[in-house]
Parts: sequence; C-alpha cells; structure tokens
Amino acid sequence: MHTDVTTPRSSIARRAASAAALGAVLLVGACAPDSGDGPGPTSTDAASSDGMKAAKAPDCLPSGTQAVAVTSGEVTTAVAVTAGGSEGVVLAPQNGGDWCQWASEAKHLVSEGYRVATFTWPGTGNLKGEAAMRSAVAALHQAGVKKVALVGASKGGTYVVAMAQELGAVGVVALSPPSRFEGMDARSTSVDYTGPLLVIAARDDPDVSRDDSQLVSRPDEGPSFFEVPLAAHGVAMLADPDHHDHVEFLIDDELTRSFAG
Repeated sequence: MHTDVTTPRSSIARRAASAAALGAVLLVGACAPDSGDGPGPTSTDAASSDGMKAAKAPDCLPSGTQAVAVTSGEVTTAVAVTAGGSEGVVLAPQNGGDWCQWASEAKHLVSEGYRVATFTWPGTGNLKGEAAMRSAVAALHQAGVKKVALVGASKGGTYVVAMAQELGAVGVVALSPPSRFEGMDARSTSVDYTGPLLVIAARDDPDVSRDDSQLVSRPDEGPSFFEVPLAAHGVAMLADPDHHDHVEFLIDDELTRSFAG
C-alpha cells in the first residue's frame, strides 16, 4: 500500500498552454489525408491508425477537450483527448461504457497536469477492443505525448493489463479487472508486462470477485493489490463518498511512481 502524498503536477499556466497546443496538434492530425502527408502517429505506437477525423467533443469532459474518430482497419473508435502535460493517461471504460464514464477522473487527472485520452468501446469482441486501445494510445502520441500510462475499469482493466507490453505503457492501474475477458488474458502468469502495476478490487464486488481480480496482480513483487471494503464494481468505487479520496489517491500515487521510473 502506498503512503506518500502527491502534490499537483503542474501550474494553471502550464495547463492553459498545453490546451492550446493540443487543439492545434489534434486538429491538424484530424484533417491530414490518409496518404500520410500530414503528421501521423509516431513510430512508438503499438499500431498506427489508418486515419483520424475530427469529431464533436462530449460536454462531459473538461473544457478544451478535442475528439477524433480513429479508424484502424474496419474498426472506428471515438476518442477524446483532454489538454494537459507531456505525460499521457488512457482511461479505458467498463464493458459497454463510453467516453463519459471516466469524466470525473479525467477532470481530476487534467488538474494534476496529465493529458488524458478516453474513448467509447466500438463494440464487443477482442478485435474491436484491441483496436480501441491502440487508437486511444495513438491519439495521445498524435498530440505529442511520449510516455503513456493505462488505467482501466472492469473490461477496461483486463485490456490495459493484457495489452500493456504491446502499447509500451510506463504503468498500469486496473479497477475490478476480470482475469480473463473476451479472450484477453490479464493474469500475471500470462502477461509479459513487468512494469508498475496496481490492481484495486472491492471486497464484495457483485460482478467480479476480488479473488479473480487478484490473479491480475503480482503479490510477490511488492504491493500490487489493494482491497477496498465495499460492495462496488469498477468506477463505482470512485463514486462512493467514503472511499473516493482513498481510491483516487492510490491511482495518483501509482501514476506518479510510473512516470518517475
């Protein structure tokens, strides 16, 4: 369990400047032709997108958010990227969730100085899920982010762990992850990823047992699992007024550790 208290990562002036830069980069990328004449995702992307087109940003996310429809193969994912710093965080929603599911946490992370990408799942099945994760990371790289951490809840938690190595994540946080979902295997005995990892599970989760989520953690390599005394699942742990601050602190602390590595 982490105990160091973290402080805000950047000033208001820095966030304002980043917002302007993000808008310019994403709009240029969204209008660039698919032939590659415009600035595309960097070579560090696990999989490049076939194209980005401008989309209407949702009102639920912080002011200055830019949205793009990212097409990879036959899958198009709606991705929203908020203004922030040079360190990026992908927030992967729960099964059937959209880019508003993490709205409160997105606002918080932007206030901490991060640039945040979240998205709407384009459908079910691991091919669509994998494409969505790659698209979110590609959108952050398109916006100039070099280092990316992954945070996911439930289905999103499974994907962020299972794909962390492929996507080059510097750190991963998973809330209530099923150890296996849609053919994705996030068990610590099955994944190649060895970077910073934190799994948070509710003791009496009604949807995914805490024991199943614990299979995703690495108990022999430090405090990678934390149990919350709740009957809640995924993002609902952040909605509980008695535990919100603690869960949010755990996420903040793990992200700080991840980017410092």
